[in-house]
Amino acid sequence: MKKIYNKIIEQYISNLTPKDLEEIAKKLDITYTQKESIIIYQFIKYNYKELLNQNIKVFEQIKDKINPNLYKKLLTLYI
Repeated sequence: MKKIYNKIIEQYISNLTPKDLEEIAKKLDITYTQKESIIIYQFIKYNYKELLNQNIKVFEQIKDKINPNLYKKLLTLYI
């Protein structure tokens, strides 16, 4: 079953746009700058497999690149 979920997520991620992230963030009451938007978008696009495999250490890549409050919110959502 996990493989099915991973395949669905993989297909979704391949079609993910920055606008999609903006809409999701708005629903979750998350704000970020344009620069942070790019960082988060690229982070998700290139690290989703690690995230699916519950590799929380991958978040270290963006820790110093985005606002600490935003980092905490994203990490909390992930957990």
